Amino acid sequence: MKGVFLIKIFIPVIFALFFLNPPFAGAVETLALKPLLEEAKANNLELRAFTEKLKATEARAKVEGALDDPTLKVELEDLQRERPLRISPRDAMLTRYTISQMFPFPGKLSLKEKIALKEAAAAREELRSKELEILTLVKESYFDYAFLGESIRITEEIKELLSSMSKTVEVKFSTGQVSQQDVIKLQFEVASLTNDMITLHARKDIARERLKSLLNRARDAKMEEPPPLPKDRIEFATDELINAAVEKNPDIKMLASEAEATELNVSLAKKNYYPDFMVGVAPIQRDGRFENFDLMFQVNIPLWRGKYNSQVADASYGAQFLKEKLASEKNLKSLEVREAALMVTAQEKMLVLYETGLLPQIELSFESALKNYQSGKIDFLMLLDTGRDLKKTKIEYLMTVLEYRKMAAQLEKTAGKDF
Repeated sequence: MKGVFLIKIFIPVIFALFFLNPPFAGAVETLALKPLLEEAKANNLELRAFTEKLKATEARAKVEGALDDPTLKVELEDLQRERPLRISPRDAMLTRYTISQMFPFPGKLSLKEKIALKEAAAAREELRSKELEILTLVKESYFDYAFLGESIRITEEIKELLSSMSKTVEVKFSTGQVSQQDVIKLQFEVASLTNDMITLHARKDIARERLKSLLNRARDAKMEEPPPLPKDRIEFATDELINAAVEKNPDIKMLASEAEATELNVSLAKKNYYPDFMVGVAPIQRDGRFENFDLMFQVNIPLWRGKYNSQVADASYGAQFLKEKLASEKNLKSLEVREAALMVTAQEKMLVLYETGLLPQIELSFESALKNYQSGKIDFLMLLDTGRDLKKTKIEYLMTVLEYRKMAAQLEKTAGKDF
């Protein structure tokens, strides 16, 4: 009686749970990754801050190529002693109006403008680098959210199954049809799953709040339910990704722009060996009439060469530093791409192992356990252990999928390419 009863209750529901794999209900509105990425680009607070920084840098670049403001100087001569505190051009015998303009040595202004433009280009790549970082965080949080949602669904189905079985087994135990060990084991499994559900829901809430923070959504804003964890694969060629990283990664391009700016700084420092000029004109007013004017020419004398030598040396060392740093960064990015590609490939092999080996084998093992239990070769507890192993393997498979997706996202970030 015990075996027949458990077969009738246990086999159909377990078989449906682990072998039919019912799809996630389509009636529930779920999140999609692409709209979340676009939302993060538009609303993330860090990206907004870096966007404002870029605007400031671009605005500053427009100023660097402009001349300084001209100056106006008014000189009053032969003032009346009787009115020392009330003076005006009419009170002076002679008034001189001097208008002057400073002109840097030819080439200085254009170099300053080019340096500012390179700095703006570096700021643009810095924004792009931050964008890749934020989008990677969104992807990882999205995959965490999806993984936890799917894990909760699996755990809920198993808990409902065991809860219904526990009530029935307790009734049968009262009539002596099953052992007390079966009842205790079922009750323990239900309690253990309840504990798992508390942890999973907490982790899901954390993943949801992390997503909302990255998207700059209000704390009480609605967040759709997570979809099933994506299980598709990406295709890539490691050598192509290395070339893409070296040529297009924003961190590399930012350093390249900074290095170019420092090279221009060297040229600008060398311009300090040459003088700047000031020219001016001074109309002269005598007795209320403009009678003549003066012309002026002024030049600074770059006499203290040691100072300018130090400026050139400073700029040269800075340029060499950024050249070496750029070469180092290219080497580092190449290594990061190779490492990320190897990890993605390793995770993909693990997925293949799960899909072609572990999952089919554990399903066959569970099917065999059902048959052996039906024939009386194993007891109920062994059948329950086999079912637990199947559930554990399915969760581990989902965790492998999660790690694969996260590593793929890191590979995208390092290579600066979206798969």
